[in-house]
Amino acid sequence: MRLRAAIATSALVLAGCGSSASIHRIQATVPQLPKPHPQAVEPVAGSAPAQTSTASVGQAQAPAAPGHDPNPSGPASVTSTPAKGAPTDAEVRAAIAKFQLAVARYHLDQLDFSGVLLSPGQLPPGVWNVSIASVYTDYGQGVACGGILQVPELGVANKTLPCGTEVTFRYGNRALRVPVIDRGPYIAGREWDLTGATAEALHFPGLGAIQWRIG
Repeated sequence: MRLRAAIATSALVLAGCGSSASIHRIQATVPQLPKPHPQAVEPVAGSAPAQTSTASVGQAQAPAAPGHDPNPSGPASVTSTPAKGAPTDAEVRAAIAKFQLAVARYHLDQLDFSGVLLSPGQLPPGVWNVSIASVYTDYGQGVACGGILQVPELGVANKTLPCGTEVTFRYGNRALRVPVIDRGPYIAGREWDLTGATAEALHFPGLGAIQWRIG
């Protein structure tokens, strides 16, 4: 009886040893991957050493601010602000208007009105009317009677006279006959708006009383 128990115990011990040896053999066949080592990044000469990020792998990080100017061909950012000292829209418009008037002034100086001014014998007889006139220089803009107002164009604007009606104006010793080409002026007390060329031919200063007759 004792002999059988000893034999059984020996068998169990041998079996256990065999299983342990098999496990060791299996583990020995599995390749062991090397553990990763932290890499140290050497700073470039003249620059500050890089800081190690403490954010976890799955944690979203805020986008870094751009270190360069935006692409000029792309749209400006909505957060962009005008440069310090930049002109306002009103200042830009005023500068453009001033430049356009200077260009118009240059072209007016090149015009020769000797062929359009009326001599005293060409003036229509009768009584002259006197009204307040002004000058308008909306060059490049459309006019009520058709067309675009150009710098050398001779004409006048009136609120009621039919388009094409000829009106003779006299200022000082100079007289000129021009057609109605536009509507206006819409300011109380003014009856005529002379084009820049018309005012230049008459030496009209821009605002004031002027003599006129229909025809």
